[in-house]
Amino acid sequence: MNRRSLIAATILATLVACSASAQTPRALLPDVPGWKLTTEETVYKPDNLWDLIDGAADLYLEYNFIDLRLGRYQNSDDVEVKVELYRHASQADAFGIYSQERYPDYHFLDLGVQGYREKGVVNFLAGQYYVKISSIQAGDKVQEGLLAIAKLVELHLRQSKAFPALLAVFPEAGRQANTEQYIAKSFLGYSFLNGAYVVTYDNNGPFKSFVMDCESGVQVQKLVSTYVAGIPKKGVSSMASGWLKVDDPHNGTIELGWQDRYLFGAYAEEKASSRGIFLQELAGKLAAIR
Repeated sequence: MNRRSLIAATILATLVACSASAQTPRALLPDVPGWKLTTEETVYKPDNLWDLIDGAADLYLEYNFIDLRLGRYQNSDDVEVKVELYRHASQADAFGIYSQERYPDYHFLDLGVQGYREKGVVNFLAGQYYVKISSIQAGDKVQEGLLAIAKLVELHLRQSKAFPALLAVFPEAGRQANTEQYIAKSFLGYSFLNGAYVVTYDNNGPFKSFVMDCESGVQVQKLVSTYVAGIPKKGVSSMASGWLKVDDPHNGTIELGWQDRYLFGAYAEEKASSRGIFLQELAGKLAAIR
């Protein structure tokens, strides 16, 4: 992974977004043999998403939601399958909302970037799209139909199948599968901390690690200064590396480091041994990004 790759991925995502914005729901959904497709004319956008998902709309808007297009498939047995295509401004945003709704113990599928199935549901991530496919009917044939439609929708969308690149820098030792998240806004409850990738670990005790791309080293130091200014002085100490250990009254002990444009750290609700070696490995991987 390198910085050129990150820039190229951003340009590609922008081109895909421009192309998708001109497409109709009918163009975004494939024909499926044995199923009749009906699309809704209404395209839900930030100003009317509440009309459909009132209670959850705010969370989707935090992740730069662009639009939602709906379609329904029906077969000769009167099985009806609903398809929802949530499009977000970037692959990171789509991953972020997907990561808020999945759980590590779901039944995961090799579908798009990643998918999962539950009773009456097949959901998956595909580039800038979070796709939800569901039916209120039950049975093995219904579940087979959900998966068959999901596979064709994924192929039709022609989106990236890669996770956000920064997730690759997190160390593997103790990393808990399918716990990765992207927190778009107010990380740790602080309005000035935005855009954090978070992974859960169990290595000599449970903890979480995070990485934020702050665009510049100057911005990193501004964020660090703003953060520690709100912590009692006795709760901030220097680590051997020159980084900081913070006793955050709301989030427990946080070991905070920085490398170039990246702010990173590890934290746990309960007191634990230092994660210094872990953070050194993480810093080394961040330093290798060019």
